[in-house]
Amino acid sequence: MSVIAFMSLPILRRVLFSFLVGAFVVLSLVPGSKAGITGPAVSHSPTLLSLRLVPSNASLWGRQASQKFLAMGTFSDGLQRDVTANSQFQILDSHLARVDEEGKVVAIADGEVILKVESEGYEALAQIQIEATEREHSFRFDRDIASILTKRGCNDSHCHGSVKGEGGFKLSLDSLYPKEDYEWIVKGGGYQVLTLESDGPRVPRVRIEEPEQSLLLLKPTMQVSHGGGLHFGTDSSDYTTILNWIKEGADFGVRTEEGRIERITVFPKEIVLDQKGEQRLLVTGHTADGRSEDISHQVRYISQNPHVVKVSEGGLVIAKGTGETTVLVRSAGHAVSARFGVVSAVLPNYPQMNPRNLIDEYVFKKLRKFQIIPSELSSDAEFLRRVCLDLTGTLPPSHRVREFLDSQDPQKREKLIEVLLNSPQYVDYWSFRFSDLFRVTYTSTNNPKRVKANDDWVRNSIIQNKPYDQMMKERVAPQGYTGPAGFFYRYTELIEPHEMMSEQVRLFMGRRLDCAQCHNHPFEIWSQDQFWDLTAFFGNVTELRDSGILMDNPAGGRSYDKKLEHIKVIHPRRKEEVSAKFLDGTGPQLGENDPRMTLAQWMIAQPSFSQTAVNRIWSYFFGRGIVEPVDDFKTSNPPTHPQLLEELAKDFEKNGYNLKHLMRLIVQSRTYQLSGVSNDTNKHDEVNYSHALPRHLVAAVLMDAISHATGVPEQFENHQLTTEGAPPPGTRALGLIPELYPCHFLDVYGRSMRKTLPLGKMSLTLAQGLHSWAGSTYTNKITTVGGRLEQVLRDGLPDSSIIEEFYLATLSRYPTKQEEKELVAFISQGASRKDRLASLMWALLNSREFSYNH
Repeated sequence: MSVIAFMSLPILRRVLFSFLVGAFVVLSLVPGSKAGITGPAVSHSPTLLSLRLVPSNASLWGRQASQKFLAMGTFSDGLQRDVTANSQFQILDSHLARVDEEGKVVAIADGEVILKVESEGYEALAQIQIEATEREHSFRFDRDIASILTKRGCNDSHCHGSVKGEGGFKLSLDSLYPKEDYEWIVKGGGYQVLTLESDGPRVPRVRIEEPEQSLLLLKPTMQVSHGGGLHFGTDSSDYTTILNWIKEGADFGVRTEEGRIERITVFPKEIVLDQKGEQRLLVTGHTADGRSEDISHQVRYISQNPHVVKVSEGGLVIAKGTGETTVLVRSAGHAVSARFGVVSAVLPNYPQMNPRNLIDEYVFKKLRKFQIIPSELSSDAEFLRRVCLDLTGTLPPSHRVREFLDSQDPQKREKLIEVLLNSPQYVDYWSFRFSDLFRVTYTSTNNPKRVKANDDWVRNSIIQNKPYDQMMKERVAPQGYTGPAGFFYRYTELIEPHEMMSEQVRLFMGRRLDCAQCHNHPFEIWSQDQFWDLTAFFGNVTELRDSGILMDNPAGGRSYDKKLEHIKVIHPRRKEEVSAKFLDGTGPQLGENDPRMTLAQWMIAQPSFSQTAVNRIWSYFFGRGIVEPVDDFKTSNPPTHPQLLEELAKDFEKNGYNLKHLMRLIVQSRTYQLSGVSNDTNKHDEVNYSHALPRHLVAAVLMDAISHATGVPEQFENHQLTTEGAPPPGTRALGLIPELYPCHFLDVYGRSMRKTLPLGKMSLTLAQGLHSWAGSTYTNKITTVGGRLEQVLRDGLPDSSIIEEFYLATLSRYPTKQEEKELVAFISQGASRKDRLASLMWALLNSREFSYNH
């Protein structure tokens, strides 16, 4: 039956319109990312309930040491607010310290003092220990000068911190490599990517004999032309600091651990503002010698979305519009972020939510803080279809749908989860997912036996529920002729060591190091030295051509004969052989002769391993990761729920890296089981899991779903790469190795050819629209002999029963009474009952409710 016949019926157009626009409008994708609410506002101004000082205690060390304090109030509407501007501060022992009206305390003499703050009748105290007020801080270039360059944006990626710098002057991004910065400033020189040689004459940025004529001062003050514009004036403290440094000889300063900042923290880490809200940020530097100091005035603040909040140079965050965003805090060599939400109103009676497990605890806690009410629990039909597709990639059979929907067992969801986790379909589906992830394909190797071995390794790992850390070790460090060794090949040759390394780190640690191959990463903390030191772990990978055995040759790798020629891993800029080092700069112990296994064990010991694993698995069930993209962990891309990510990772480790345990935890949570029907408070939310968001079925799952719904299995063609013949009818699309079996439908809908790691969400195209309109997958299958349509007609079922059967087979639910009434009328009006029923099936297959999981 042709698609023209389908669309020639006026009433069908109305039915299709009802399906595609009306009945399923709740499943439409919602644009935007705001999390503001439109619910009823509190009718009266919120009142202050309590007051506290942040920090509650502090230590000041050195002459003129200072600390900014924030007065934080808890209010009757549940929000915490910065009330510093409306508070009065007092030092109870004023000969030891002084405080200004903004809460900044400056040390005068050694001793212990109490800071008191008062606001609206409430007061709070903080204890301050003052030490060494006679001692000056030792000068450090990597703190005193580098912090000025970072705060002023001189070493930003759009300025001198870019790959080659600007105007012949190069700095490292946010002064990540201060020793290099010092040399560029004091000695000058142009940067070249692949050589240490200077590009042109070396022009120092400082003039010891005439400090005021130093370019490091003339440029940012615009005394000479400067493309970056004015950064500070000649009367500023930054100018004075740099000038005095040059006058004193422009020395690098202390090179010991004294005063070196090894990490920074920010307060608040997460907070919600009302539409008039303001919040000061407090940034603390923690030094290697165990002290802490307020560096709020030495950092750069950047709002990721100025339409939600703006942030001043001094760290005052001001609400601008409802939504959610982060503020990045960049200091010399470090970066952190703070998450802000802005709500239009505060709900007077936020409902009590009952968490089922740790997932719900953290998700609901944030939803409450951000004044977003989660949707109701999903219906049984919603849950059934969702969990079957997510755990098995398969629609449930219509008779199973009836059983589940009609069952009154209060434990039926939990029992269903266990059935699915232990089903053959679970093995099929997650073998498909991990084959995508581990790139099981002829792209890696054109050796059929090796491809089969790799495919079997993935499948057996899923069958055994092999611990994920063990799978990782076998993938990173295979020896001999094993399945996962196939990754190390591109067709007949071994891939380069740097390709081996960068993919393994991206896959198992969620870090994209590729940009550091030729130069320091332009946007993150990774250096070119780190990239090649890590590459060295793969430098000895060797294959013996005669035997096909993969091994690590201590003398050097990559030879294809038994002579085993030594091929070194050379740093492209330094032109030196590199030795294996972890990202933290340490190396393996002497005598360890299995470098890749040593690396794998080190990677597993890092928090990023478990966090990356749970983040990726999470994305399969929610359509996005807690960090998104799932393999792009970085400072400027923080997790939406950092505590949840951390606790999930700890639970994953505690339970032996058990994938089924992790999946069970996810699908048992109320968060996962929330309905896709939104409310006024969560209808714009796309990042906080307040309701289920529709996710387009991937190509293979969609094709299998169409075959299931129509009752007609796909017959795949054979490819010349294999002599095994075409797979038998009934073979699932998700069980195919892509290059072996050509399929127009799968190509149109974007199946992964496994040439790279999975790239994320499927994109909608015109070709897909045309195929769904007239493609054989959507048309021929419906009327094929032996299919579902022919079966229901042969059984002599009435129209209402056939409608019900079609709904159960496609949407996993019963039709509503209104839908059944209109469709019975539609079928009875045509001369050909079969054509009308075929049109109904076609409409169901083309509905958003069918092609999306929701």
